[in-house]
Amino acid sequence: MKKIKLRSNFLLNLVICLISALLLFFSFPPFNFWYFSFVSFVPIFLISDKESFLKIFYGLFSGFIFYSISLSWLNKVSGPIYLLLALYLSIYWAIFIFFIFSFNRKKIIFLGACLWVFLEIIMSYLLTGFPWLVIGLSQYKNYYISQIAKFTGIYGISFIIIASNLFIYSLVKKEFSLQMIFFILLLIFLFSILKFPVKKEKKGNLEICLIQPNFKISEIDSNENKDAILSFLDKYTKNKNFDLIVLPEGTYQNVITEDFELINKLKEFSKINKTGILIGTFTKQDNNLYNSGVFINNDIIDVYNKIHLVPYGEFILGERFILIRKIFYKIAGYYPELKPGNNYKTFKYKNIKFSTLICYENIFTDMSYNFLKNKTDFFIVITNDSWFGDSFGPYQHFYHNIFRAIETGRYFLQTGLTGITGIISPEGKIEKILEKENKQLFFEGILNFSLPVEIYETFYSKYGIYPFFLFCLILTGLLICRN
Repeated sequence: MKKIKLRSNFLLNLVICLISALLLFFSFPPFNFWYFSFVSFVPIFLISDKESFLKIFYGLFSGFIFYSISLSWLNKVSGPIYLLLALYLSIYWAIFIFFIFSFNRKKIIFLGACLWVFLEIIMSYLLTGFPWLVIGLSQYKNYYISQIAKFTGIYGISFIIIASNLFIYSLVKKEFSLQMIFFILLLIFLFSILKFPVKKEKKGNLEICLIQPNFKISEIDSNENKDAILSFLDKYTKNKNFDLIVLPEGTYQNVITEDFELINKLKEFSKINKTGILIGTFTKQDNNLYNSGVFINNDIIDVYNKIHLVPYGEFILGERFILIRKIFYKIAGYYPELKPGNNYKTFKYKNIKFSTLICYENIFTDMSYNFLKNKTDFFIVITNDSWFGDSFGPYQHFYHNIFRAIETGRYFLQTGLTGITGIISPEGKIEKILEKENKQLFFEGILNFSLPVEIYETFYSKYGIYPFFLFCLILTGLLICRN
């Protein structure tokens, strides 16, 4: 009977792990259940607070279910091998669940929240980093909670969510302590400072045209590709008085700097229509190939080379090892040849500066922060999310822009090869999004927008993540050292 009971308890606990994973999954884009995230960890906490190494397995299992479902769109790109990424990310859950119950229960709310923040930061940078599903992203529909990013960045929102889960867990377990009062006071303080007015500066106005071409490069040759680009410009933007026309990553799949005919035609179009053209394409320099954003303004050509490349899509992580290269080639049938850029290049048009983030560079908080050092006035994200198909992927990607806009106090504009194309204000509000018959993906269209170039001076835009990280570090030290 004892064996049967043990087995049934274990199976029940796996179901509880599944519940935790699903609650968190539905709090992320494209779903609207942001409030699930504030209780999603409570079930797994309740089965993991016993002194047992099984809690490591519960953390690993729950995390694996969450990442396997949330990143299922990667199956379209890499097949089931993406499950290795899900397994790697779930290790962070296992570490978290194991250590939080090693803490004094009277300190678990703040220590647990700090531990989660440290783990998310490590996840964001270790092995090139993958902060795609930072817990704070779940609040993309919650305007008030998302504003905390003005001060702490998205990691501060993760802190609040984990602390809230531990607060509720403590209530359920009837383990009352002073930390619960301090947490409530912290929330009151945070929501109080959010009401302080933000210093704003308006630098002008630009008429923007974002083009969503919706074509598959693999299905057209280079001449058809070139003709399609010129056709889009002629069809949608000729004689329309746009200041800036944007075409997404992957619009031209060859090396544009070697195609003098296309370059000259784009220069001519820029001169005649008195407009700047930003296009996502490839460039080559010193025999190195780059994924680039090329800005053409009359005869001037400026280039930003993507800094943060996608592992195994644009370069091979661990390529110095022959075995890894062989395995990759056997699976993919090719070697990625792209090199990373090293210059946080800003473009200038009518004395207004803007920066380009390519593909998933917008999910890294340090990328946009480093561009701010060059005094950029707004951001444009150009991306090719066609690989993800009609899945969660493009939505998860797009809504990171909300937090980057709030953090930096800048407008974020995104145009995708097949979608999503939209505009985010410095307050994190979606001002405009390209839709057709209630669809945001896989259709051709343009999004016109009169952009008020407004700069909001936020605490994060001045100091970055460092004050909040230092706060977590000091708080952890005080709690651990104090009896």
